Amino acid sequence: MVLAGGLVLVVGAVGVLIGAGAFGGGERGGGAAPSGAAQRASTPAVPTPPTSAPPSPTASDLPLASSPPSATDVVAFGRPQRYDDGVEVTVSAPVAFTPSAAAAGHTAGNKAVTLQVTVRNGDGERLELAVVQVRARDGEGREASRVFDAEPDLGTGLSGTLLPGRTAVAAYAFDVPPTTDALLDVEVQVGFERPALFWSGTVE
Repeated sequence: MVLAGGLVLVVGAVGVLIGAGAFGGGERGGGAAPSGAAQRASTPAVPTPPTSAPPSPTASDLPLASSPPSATDVVAFGRPQRYDDGVEVTVSAPVAFTPSAAAAGHTAGNKAVTLQVTVRNGDGERLELAVVQVRARDGEGREASRVFDAEPDLGTGLSGTLLPGRTAVAAYAFDVPPTTDALLDVEVQVGFERPALFWSGTVE
């Protein structure tokens, strides 16, 4: 009986020591704080947001290219008009004149007028002047026929080849039917790919 009681006392003492942390149980009682490395390992990494590339320019953001004169643009005589390729055209104000007896295209009773067409080649390529077309209409929309005369020098008009940077001038004459409206519209087209240009004003 004495032996059994002693064993009970020994087991009880060991239990007391374990409960007090005598055998390295300090970790159970809210022991030392975790190390700095452990704290860093437990902190979640914050992802870096991806760098977005600048948006690609759309067609509306691009600069607009220059446009050639519109077929609806009408300017006064003496004002130049310029195509986007650098070709420039000017029509002088029409002036009435008296055709000679040798003139062709004039009808008695009509008013003959003459004007000058100036073409400047601002393009880098040669310009064929044979493709320049000149027409005229009176204020009522009637086509005015060409007048050819030796005096003044009213021949076939612009011809030949115009070098880059050079200017060519030629006189044209038209036979305007009698009308109460002294208005005259002149149309010039340089080649077949460029739009027609228009001038308008009264006949002097």
